[in-house]
Amino acid sequence: MADTATPLSPVKRTRRPAKETKRLLVAAAGEVLVEKGGELEMGDVAKRAGVSTALAHYHFGNKAGLLTAVVADFYARMDDAIIAVPYEGARWIDREQARIRDLISFFLDEPLAPVIIGSLQNDPSLGPESAERARRVARLGALNIAQAQREGDIDGRFDPELLVSMILGGVMAGLTQAVSATPRPNKAQVEDEIIGFVARAAGQHWP
Repeated sequence: MADTATPLSPVKRTRRPAKETKRLLVAAAGEVLVEKGGELEMGDVAKRAGVSTALAHYHFGNKAGLLTAVVADFYARMDDAIIAVPYEGARWIDREQARIRDLISFFLDEPLAPVIIGSLQNDPSLGPESAERARRVARLGALNIAQAQREGDIDGRFDPELLVSMILGGVMAGLTQAVSATPRPNKAQVEDEIIGFVARAAGQHWP
């Protein structure tokens, strides 16, 4: 009797777009970093993302490349939500007060924040990425200060680049302390102290 079985059709594999795979790996890496207190292995991340370790290496090269992508994604989300937003307000301090409140909420609510500005802060593999971002934020901040000086909100005798460097350094130091403290300070207290620091540094009257 002739074999009349229907031949099996080849299984079609759906290939995930590279952009989506990289997004999954970055998200998985963030979760692993939070769970392991800043530690990360490519195999753990690949397993979490549901891909092979070889594919993780293909997209990011090594652990340093993946860490760089995680940090870049963290700050890109922060920039889109806060840094690049044109806040409204009659005075510079009104606009910056709103921005700082959002910045504090972002860092206190983001599980990855203690890792990014804590254990990864001095990671040598992230040096170039961190330095470039710091320069970019400082440039934007200096433009912000210069605009406020033209509007008469900040004393024109201040050097915008020097002033913004001091403000950014102080704000980041305060945020680092706030997210790493156990127990964490009350959000309202953090807001009051950081906003007060920024206002006084810029020569603004503050209660």
